[in-house]
Amino acid sequence: MSDDRRLEPGTGNAPASPEREWTFMVYLAGDNNLEHFGREDLQEMKEVGSTSEVAIVAQFDRMQEGATRRYYLRQGTTLEEDEVGPPLGETNTGDPGELVHFLAWATATYPAKRYALVLWNHGTGWKEDDVYKVSQRLKIQASQLQERRLRDIAESISQAKRPPLFLTPVHAIFARGIAYDDTSQDFLDNAELKRALSCSLLLAGIPQLDLLGFDACLMNMIEVAYQVKDFVSYLVGSEETEPGGGWPYTAILQELVNRPQMQGDELAHTIVQKFLEAYSEEETLTQSALDLSQIPLVAEAINALCAYVLENPDECELIIGRAARRAQKFSDPDYRDLYDFCRLVYQYADKVPALQERAQAVMETLWPPEEGRLVIAEGHKGYRMRQVYGVSIYFPQYEMSPFYKRLDFASETLWDDMLHQLFGI
Repeated sequence: MSDDRRLEPGTGNAPASPEREWTFMVYLAGDNNLEHFGREDLQEMKEVGSTSEVAIVAQFDRMQEGATRRYYLRQGTTLEEDEVGPPLGETNTGDPGELVHFLAWATATYPAKRYALVLWNHGTGWKEDDVYKVSQRLKIQASQLQERRLRDIAESISQAKRPPLFLTPVHAIFARGIAYDDTSQDFLDNAELKRALSCSLLLAGIPQLDLLGFDACLMNMIEVAYQVKDFVSYLVGSEETEPGGGWPYTAILQELVNRPQMQGDELAHTIVQKFLEAYSEEETLTQSALDLSQIPLVAEAINALCAYVLENPDECELIIGRAARRAQKFSDPDYRDLYDFCRLVYQYADKVPALQERAQAVMETLWPPEEGRLVIAEGHKGYRMRQVYGVSIYFPQYEMSPFYKRLDFASETLWDDMLHQLFGI
């Protein structure tokens, strides 16, 4: 290699180096209809390749071969030459144990000062409705769900006497899901993600991941951020669905290799910037970076807002409902941009100054993107995304999902209580 920082080709194993700055880990759940995008993204990573200061490693569960492989990705080699160890056989990316094993292997084999983990797959935000149970009852292959028209699917669900819960989010749920594995008919829910991160970091003796990225759809929600706040410094993802090409790994990793001393917040900014640069103005997309150390302040401000609504329902409920209806929505219409929701609450509460004050307090914890705010970087494209500010929240159109109460955010804040009051539950 012409660059003397790069490791010479060999077995694919890198010598343990306490001087390595970053280990960039990508967990590709490709046992579904995104498999071909996974191989393309691995090739993008190889365009840059690992160096003595940055290790780029991946685990890829494929559908066609029925085998999972691990890679130490290098420039100038074939993907097959980058395989580390024998194939793992058929694995279930929806099993948190598989994520634990991958993180344990990557951090032990390629120790570094800082770690980034990217979860690559579909995404549905916090929602944990089991798409496989739905598809089994409907006799639909999960990988074919995207090819079915929304009207047909919703009609089938209605005829199958599914509860109304599944009608509203059907498009987003069927289009996306975090770490969905079609062969194993399983997926990684938010509680399992939290357990996997906790166990992995404990085994590795690492206090936190410097960055957790979701190369997936709809994942930058306050609920998801709250779930992983104790294990991650910075979170990067999208409030909206992502284009099939996902992250531009070559551009992102080239910046990291060029400046391996960058900190977690710098890498988070870089991902947002490169993602926006990779797509035309005609695309509809979002990307943002969150500083999870700010989550307690955000939760405190949300609690104050919710407490006032709970104590003063007569003067607040119409304002809250009106703001929710008009706030920025996404492909899952149960998700609202949190800042835009509070902006509208402030606007409509001109005769309720105490509610205005609390809405303003939430807004100040979120925006503008800078140090001391939850959102530290944000970008969006497309006319439909004009009121996007970096983080969304659950506010259902019609009724509450029974799954919501399982989230830490729902059980530890008053948002769930406020929603139940508004929906008369």
